[in-house]
Amino acid sequence: MISRRLIFLLPLLGLLPHCKRQTDSADAASTHTVVLLSASTAVPYELAQSQNLMRLIATRAEFNLVQHDAEGSAKKQSAQLAEVIASKPHSLLISPVDPEVIASQIEAAVQAGIIVIGLGEKAASLPCSTVLKTDHQEMGRLAGEAAVRALTRKAQDEGRPETRGRIVEIRGDEEAGICQQRHEGFVEVIKKAPGLVIVHDAPGGWTRKDGRERTAEAIRLQSSFDVVYAHNDAMALGAAMALGETRENVLIIGSDGFLGAEGGLTLVSNGGIDVSIFQPVLVDLAWKIILRRLSEPTFQIKPSYKIAPLEITPKNAPDLMRKGMTPLPEL
Repeated sequence: MISRRLIFLLPLLGLLPHCKRQTDSADAASTHTVVLLSASTAVPYELAQSQNLMRLIATRAEFNLVQHDAEGSAKKQSAQLAEVIASKPHSLLISPVDPEVIASQIEAAVQAGIIVIGLGEKAASLPCSTVLKTDHQEMGRLAGEAAVRALTRKAQDEGRPETRGRIVEIRGDEEAGICQQRHEGFVEVIKKAPGLVIVHDAPGGWTRKDGRERTAEAIRLQSSFDVVYAHNDAMALGAAMALGETRENVLIIGSDGFLGAEGGLTLVSNGGIDVSIFQPVLVDLAWKIILRRLSEPTFQIKPSYKIAPLEITPKNAPDLMRKGMTPLPEL
């Protein structure tokens, strides 16, 4: 199932045997189980979190990783959580489907001594040990700045005194809070240039196929536009495919910024899209917290941590390929 969704993660599938190692009685006491409860790995970002944690834990023999995918079902995630709490793992990382459904279970897990790390904005209301997040409005603002910068430059090249542009926005999910936050950040910036207007705004379901279809609809209904802002890179790639020969006339902005065939860092580097707004992979910081707490039991985990997003452009992409992305916060 996973291998069909993101080709760029295929090399990591060889790590799957490490997800749930069987331990005998001799070494069970020295094994620390980490559990990841994903809201839905059908979303590329969620799948990237899963695969990244798998890669990190595979380097440490004293850790055992167990993963569950709720597939978008709050009821299923609640049942998975009940099973996890009963097993008393060392740490639990969770991307919640519906925080209200599992709030009491999370509280029980913390009281049982489990380190519970909430992943993303949805987890902010939960009584976790800590919550890790990024600023999605800032992600939208960075996308807006990229659009304004490109269209201002275009106006100057054409000798026009006013920056003008028609914009297509493709959200991942019309109901998702993070999509609304990105939209608000984007609009906050582009409204400073009165000549910029969003002419088409539609959900793209986080997939390349839907991104392509929504862009095709925009072409049919709007005739022409200057920018596509997609809330992830898969949809941005779909937009590029739909544009075909007119691709070079449209600025395409994606989000996520991962490596791989459908990842923004790769797509910006090879010209598939023009800009990607990097969404930090929160499990990287979660892993850092787990290791710190294990080596230093008295370490006090902060209630929350925030990792800044980053704009990826053709200019900085080579350095990011070599040096890595946003530095993690100090613990």
